[in-house]
Amino acid sequence: MKHGYILSTVLCMSVLCSEAIAQGQNTSFNWQFEEASKLMEEKLYSQSAEIWNDLMLKDPGNANLNYKLGYCYYHSFDQREKALGYLDKAAVLRAGGGYGSFNTSGYDPFDPRERNAPADVEYYLARCYHLDGDFDKADLHYKAFMSAVDDRHVMYGPAARGLEQTANARVLKADPLNFEVTNMGPVINGPGPDFSPVLSVDGNALFFTSRRIRADSSNLGVIDPIAGQPYENIYVSYKDRDGNWQTPELLNINPPMGHMATINVSADGQTLYIYRSDDGDGNIYESKLVGEIWSDPVLMGSDINTKAWETHGALAADGNTFFFISDRKGGFGGRDIYRVVRLPNGEWSKAQNMGKTLNTKYDEDGVFIHPNGRTLYFSSIGHNSMGGFDIFMSEMQDDGEWSQPVNVGYPLNTVDDDVFFITTADGRRGLFSSLQPDGSGEKDIYMVQLPVEMESEGLAVLKGFIIPPEGASVPPSMVLYVTDKSTGEVKTYKPRQRDGVYVAILPPCREYNLDYRVEGKTIHTEDIFVECETSYQEINKEVYLNPVSLEGKAIIADLPVGSPPGGTPRGTKPKPDGGKGDGTTGGTGAPDARYADEFARFYPYNAKDIDPADPRWKQFIDVVVAQIEKNGEARIVIEASASKVPTRTYGSNEVLSKKRMEDARTRLLDAVKARGQNADLLKLEAVNSLVQGPRYAGDYKNTDKYEKFQYVKLKVR
Repeated sequence: MKHGYILSTVLCMSVLCSEAIAQGQNTSFNWQFEEASKLMEEKLYSQSAEIWNDLMLKDPGNANLNYKLGYCYYHSFDQREKALGYLDKAAVLRAGGGYGSFNTSGYDPFDPRERNAPADVEYYLARCYHLDGDFDKADLHYKAFMSAVDDRHVMYGPAARGLEQTANARVLKADPLNFEVTNMGPVINGPGPDFSPVLSVDGNALFFTSRRIRADSSNLGVIDPIAGQPYENIYVSYKDRDGNWQTPELLNINPPMGHMATINVSADGQTLYIYRSDDGDGNIYESKLVGEIWSDPVLMGSDINTKAWETHGALAADGNTFFFISDRKGGFGGRDIYRVVRLPNGEWSKAQNMGKTLNTKYDEDGVFIHPNGRTLYFSSIGHNSMGGFDIFMSEMQDDGEWSQPVNVGYPLNTVDDDVFFITTADGRRGLFSSLQPDGSGEKDIYMVQLPVEMESEGLAVLKGFIIPPEGASVPPSMVLYVTDKSTGEVKTYKPRQRDGVYVAILPPCREYNLDYRVEGKTIHTEDIFVECETSYQEINKEVYLNPVSLEGKAIIADLPVGSPPGGTPRGTKPKPDGGKGDGTTGGTGAPDARYADEFARFYPYNAKDIDPADPRWKQFIDVVVAQIEKNGEARIVIEASASKVPTRTYGSNEVLSKKRMEDARTRLLDAVKARGQNADLLKLEAVNSLVQGPRYAGDYKNTDKYEKFQYVKLKVR
């Protein structure tokens, strides 16, 4: 799949229409032949096929007409499955030689008297059999084509490559992997092409490219003349708190005409990377999320964009490396993978080719870097592709070099183009676009469950959302400051104003201070330690702008339903900290995150209860009551965790973690009420839910290994 097309055909179409009007209803063979040939030159294959089909019906034994009709169907946007029959017939007629041809010295594609078919028919027939999975017949026709031409022919090399790909396909299909592929469904996929999925790190925002008619019909009749469909536009869908995708929304940055397509989104979800066709040049832009509005796209800096074709890109989670695709001169052939790095002054370096380990003499495209910063996915016609673009994976080694790319396997990869593959942060699922029999459009977006060996390692993701008071919205000045307590490095993250969602990537085996501020004032702060585990860790956290009664359920929600209630603040910009007091750092370090007391209960497998008679629990309740009597309230933080040992009782470790959190909330309420205190004075400040620890290895009896990740913790201040 390529983003965008050259719009030069508009002028051509107007000229053709003028010629048709000038000549009236001219339907002679010669006139139709010339018109169809002109449309083929302009790559308007569907329109050309209509004329070739009309002519072929009048002269079905004409090898040239069968070839041209099959050629146009093969190159068409949505009728390629019709090509094989006509190309096969053209090849038979050409081989039989039982017809006359005025041209004894060769083949003339532009002369209406030509009845022969060129040797090229063997190549395209081989491609059709290749795509149909009939590798023996594909090989037969690839070889027939190569025997009929010399090695200077422009398609001799692709034919030789076709033989290599059918050999690869036999090997890969003989060892299929257990990929469970499901269509994303009618909410995401429409009747037209939907492709190039881009998923936020928290998994709750899906950006994608679509050729659908807009909800307001503003692009009705605004048609790409080559594809005969609407231009590519960018849409986004958000999950609700039940995990359901909502009706996709058209981004405000889409132009009235021309192609704009999704490429990537930054880890914090605040910057969207976009492809724009630019009249065939093809460049990479970025747009910033300002409140709920995306800013006008601007070209990325340095030499990322050139007069060559830049088609795709991906930003590393730390924001310091950008990988992109370009067919500029000086590469290994066709489109290659390049990268730029962030300089100390914040600008991008000059582009560097990623080298011959990743790049081949064929095209590469659809690059994606996993949030762990070490796993690179991309598509390539080279390496051991089984046909067209296949998806490959490469890992950065300890010395900074990239490993030899590995084909991710069949049936995720097919003999057709497989591009725009991405994974979720945990590496357990992937998203990609494909043309499959169960689809609702020319291309649909699919999700695939990935093998356990592809699960992410060495990555911790802090996911959460800010909950404003009822009837209010998240303030535009809301900022999360994350301080690495070992290095003093501070990074800032802004929640999405739409729903308060924020995401941060945290290297493991470190302690961090989390400081949530509004207008420069700290509204919540705490220290967390990210365990020194190699497997993927996910930290879910809710923070209340105004602490709420603990009588409400302390359950982590995926997302609030729809937008927060109340109006959206307009025109408000975050104020700088300024190093003042009121709980801020003063520019010299993290604010005081200490608690009056902390209770921790570690559980055996599948347990979730707190013993009211536990002396340590009674001591914690004493402190809670003392805080209420001293301050008129007690602010509570609840953190629950489950290990990765599977649980049949609760269905998933995520559910078990939330059950532990809810049980702790209930126990705390009961204990405070039993002491004669008003439970309304217990204020929930934040809620954390985790599934963490090493990947399960079938050793459930190894309690020392897993039980330290099976707990609930309550903190009070």
